[in-house]
Amino acid sequence: MTPEDQSLDPDFFLIHQPLTLFRLTKAKYANLSGVGAALAPGRWNSPGQEAIYTSTEIGVPVLERLAHTPKDLIPSNLALMRIRISGHWEAQRDVLVDLKTSASLWIYRSVARAKQEFQRVPHFFAVGINPFAVAVPSVIVPVWNVVLFPQGKGFWEHVSLESVEPFQFDSRLFPENTPVEIAQEDTRS
Repeated sequence: MTPEDQSLDPDFFLIHQPLTLFRLTKAKYANLSGVGAALAPGRWNSPGQEAIYTSTEIGVPVLERLAHTPKDLIPSNLALMRIRISGHWEAQRDVLVDLKTSASLWIYRSVARAKQEFQRVPHFFAVGINPFAVAVPSVIVPVWNVVLFPQGKGFWEHVSLESVEPFQFDSRLFPENTPVEIAQEDTRS
């Protein structure tokens, strides 16, 4: 069985309420905008679609960053975000719905199933489907990743930023004598 075929239990989301999510990002982008993913889309969002990639476990964003980072510089100027999802959720198949706000969190038990659905409906909002979050298993370890959509219905009623803390990688995770990344000034207006 490959990580993409692995299936996770969606009851996790009913048991863990309120839900705390984690995101590791450059400190200057530690917010709930999702604009970065709109400009450089990931696996679960389309170009122009704001998204925030998070995990239910604190170590997964660290592993994800390591998997997608060149090993010739130790990333610096990072922040670890703690994001909270709250609400009164009712399970309707693989969707959690807050009956008060009609906000929804869609759950895909496996990466293979999520890929199949995202190929069929590549941009939720273009076809009137408006979840504020989609949960998919991590490919790196068997835990949940949650993609948040700030434009989704109920996002601002259910999602809040709990904290932003500076984060620094332990240099032992990189080859010996790897230099630390020097912060570049952002010249964009």
